[in-house]
Amino acid sequence: MSVHPSNRLQALDGLRAVSIALVFFSHAGFGHVVPGGLGVTIFFFISGFIISRLMLSEWDASGTMNIRHFYMRRLFRLTPALLVFVVISLALMAIAGDDWKWAEVGSVFFYYANYYGIYSTFSGGLIKQPLAITWSLAVEEHFYFVFPFLFISFISLPKRFLAIISACLVAMLCWRIYLVYGIGLDHLPHYRTYTATDTRADSILYGVALSVLLSRYPHFSSALMRWRVFALGLALMALSMVIRVEEFRESLRYSVQGLALFFMFPTLVFSKNYLSDFLQWRFVVYLGRVSYSLYLYHWLVLGAVAYWVPEVNALLKLLMVTLLSLLMSHLSYRYIEQTFQALGRKLMA
Repeated sequence: MSVHPSNRLQALDGLRAVSIALVFFSHAGFGHVVPGGLGVTIFFFISGFIISRLMLSEWDASGTMNIRHFYMRRLFRLTPALLVFVVISLALMAIAGDDWKWAEVGSVFFYYANYYGIYSTFSGGLIKQPLAITWSLAVEEHFYFVFPFLFISFISLPKRFLAIISACLVAMLCWRIYLVYGIGLDHLPHYRTYTATDTRADSILYGVALSVLLSRYPHFSSALMRWRVFALGLALMALSMVIRVEEFRESLRYSVQGLALFFMFPTLVFSKNYLSDFLQWRFVVYLGRVSYSLYLYHWLVLGAVAYWVPEVNALLKLLMVTLLSLLMSHLSYRYIEQTFQALGRKLMA
């Protein structure tokens, strides 16, 4: 069974919804029980899987991949909504009396916000560092600065391509192990392994590996969609969360979670079961589709509500943050994201 056609998979939007829910509730004060970092890791995995799937579809249809169109799609997909988000963030910071620096704005639009956050500090003492949330966009863009050229060079040799991907996954794991155990967490900047591209991009690469494997070796799909394979992935995911040793969490955790998603993903996305049915519910799919804007705005809304209504009770605060975040993300998706993506498609037609 081939699993890489370009038609949209509703369950992928559903998984995005799960991802943003983990991030949202972790940031909203439930981080002690909700693994927000796992939400970002799932986002990365989905990104690698989807973009590889689209590249494979284009390659199989035309025998090539238009890199210029790829970067134009990225530009129209990300930048307009990001620009509006930054303008609103800076305006709210100015109203609150927070200062900000052009250097951090530059780090957002030139996609080095992750390293800026590691080696410097984002502004926002009153409204808590709204631009810092863009670190994960930097990781993705660094990856996609390189990956299309790697794809074009090796996709015609899928075994070699998968071998290169595997070598990169092992190399990045070894690099994290060296940083954590060789240099030591006490000697590394805060969030060094969590937000840096050189230690997190493998979460995207696991999604790429699965997409290439299912496309070029479709006989693996039925094997990967067995429940015992899903159970293995679920066990690995549970293991990654119950081990609380900080050295493990900053080194092996991301690889264990990448493998777990590799084993769980086919059952969640391509099988017919109660889990995939849930992921395809209309509201869950909708949350997945607005997840990019929701990821951006929820952090800003959390900071703004904490500043302007600090004494409201926790339940009412959560309700306010949820409704405001959904409203802003819906407006961004409907009037910014969809509008500019449609414009991009017209320009590339």
